[in-house]
Amino acid sequence: MSPTDELRVVLGQPAGRTSAGHPYLPTHAWVRFRDWIPHLFGEANDVLRAVVELEAELGPDVEAAAGVIRQVVNTAQVTAPPDLWLMRYVVSALAEVGVLMALRNGDVVEAGSGGTLPEELRVDLDFLVSRGVLIRQGEGWRASDRDSAHQVLSLAALPAHWPVDLSRRWRAVFDGDPTDLPLLKEILTTLPEPVERQFPAWMANGVDVELGWRLVPLVLGLRGASQIGAILETGRVDIEITGEAATAFLKRTGTVDASAKLTATGARMLSRGPGPFGIIEAYHPYMAALPRILREGRGAVHVSRGTNVAASQDANRRTFERANNALDRYCADNGFSFEVFIEHAVGQGEAIRQRWERAGDSIQYVGVDLESEALAATASERKAGRLPGSLRLIQADIGQPEQLLDALAAAGLDARGAVMVVGNGFHEVRHQTDARMVAVLEGYARAGIVLIFTEESALALDDLLHTAWNTYHAGFAYVHKRSGQGLRPATPQPPSRLGPPLPASWSECAERAGYVRLEAYCSRSRTIYPHTPPSGTNPSISVNHFFVPST
Repeated sequence: MSPTDELRVVLGQPAGRTSAGHPYLPTHAWVRFRDWIPHLFGEANDVLRAVVELEAELGPDVEAAAGVIRQVVNTAQVTAPPDLWLMRYVVSALAEVGVLMALRNGDVVEAGSGGTLPEELRVDLDFLVSRGVLIRQGEGWRASDRDSAHQVLSLAALPAHWPVDLSRRWRAVFDGDPTDLPLLKEILTTLPEPVERQFPAWMANGVDVELGWRLVPLVLGLRGASQIGAILETGRVDIEITGEAATAFLKRTGTVDASAKLTATGARMLSRGPGPFGIIEAYHPYMAALPRILREGRGAVHVSRGTNVAASQDANRRTFERANNALDRYCADNGFSFEVFIEHAVGQGEAIRQRWERAGDSIQYVGVDLESEALAATASERKAGRLPGSLRLIQADIGQPEQLLDALAAAGLDARGAVMVVGNGFHEVRHQTDARMVAVLEGYARAGIVLIFTEESALALDDLLHTAWNTYHAGFAYVHKRSGQGLRPATPQPPSRLGPPLPASWSECAERAGYVRLEAYCSRSRTIYPHTPPSGTNPSISVNHFFVPST
């Protein structure tokens, strides 16, 4: 059966609607689409064209299901490339430490194989489980029997002269420095030939991994050189400095058509991809040191948040709008007012900028971060007039509440009744245990701070695998585990069948710390599955939590 025929069957299944009015597919329709209809890169455009044709053929009855399919396809173009970028480095590192050969031979690999540290190797192998390349067998891991998995495991180690900081080099080239142009052209023109897609269709093969690894830094280079806006406006990608190399590559990825015009999925990827791409690619120092990390531990390897401040800004803008809207509603409903507004993990001060638009200079604004680069970026925004001139900047670790509280007291600012907004910052607390996270939150609760924070939901390996490319959580979880940070589920989740239990949820930790969760002011992004799974549990990708101190 052709993909179009498969899609006709999928669209023929009646879509349901959630209580909020969002359409979803029956479970069997989702599984059929995910596993039988290829939807990465150029194949994604084929799916979207077929959806248009089938809508015309089948009429309005398929409109809801078609909308779900469009969302899933467009999402995959944003979420898959950073995972593929990571997979390329993981496979390369496993080749260097000798573990890859055992997997290729069908052996069961145990944590600590090849002279690696068990806790470090486990992170890499579980990531490959979540992408369908490996399966768990007892206490070990072995290669999946799928042909696509064998193709991924057949990739060789990356050439030693290909550096990990390709996005920086692309940006320099786009800004007029041709130094690295020969290297970048070499990378673009050493692509494997296309291969026939195998079942299950969503799983990446070796060619997909090679495409994603090249695409992420190229897009981030365009973003760094401020060229994406013009590309989206003109609808074309003309990178003449590489000759035909860049255009040919972008055709392979489905970003442009034969005449270099942006495709529908290409436009979606360029408009929505830089945020997730940048958040993941910022961890390239770990990828550079991965073979050593596997043998010796992460040691002094560190990622500065300054490298992905702009990416975080892109990703958090809508989240902060929801947080500020919830705060306005809470104030109106309860007669609450506040004099101090704090943004921790400040980035470029997006939450503060939005609050300033609403409240002007009637309150005191405080931006807090541990990283000097993030504080410098915020200071630049203040100097440019995009943030309040009275904004105070404090250097403090979010995992050490007393650092912020002492600085507030020294500035004569009362923490009690202050509002603190945090965008994906609490997971950065290193060496997390449930008890440590409770203690951190307890410090803010005792001080009387109203806490509004967003966190991406930790997902069990089962969910990461079965949701395919419908989120970017596999890569997001990987880089945070790799760097010693800790994601948590929003609320308690059922146990995983494939991996260790998830830690205590953010809600459990905050409530143990002395906070009360106000559900009416919390908000959620879309769920990870476009259907209702048999378990009945469908976690949201991220949640805006709203907590007030119990006393």
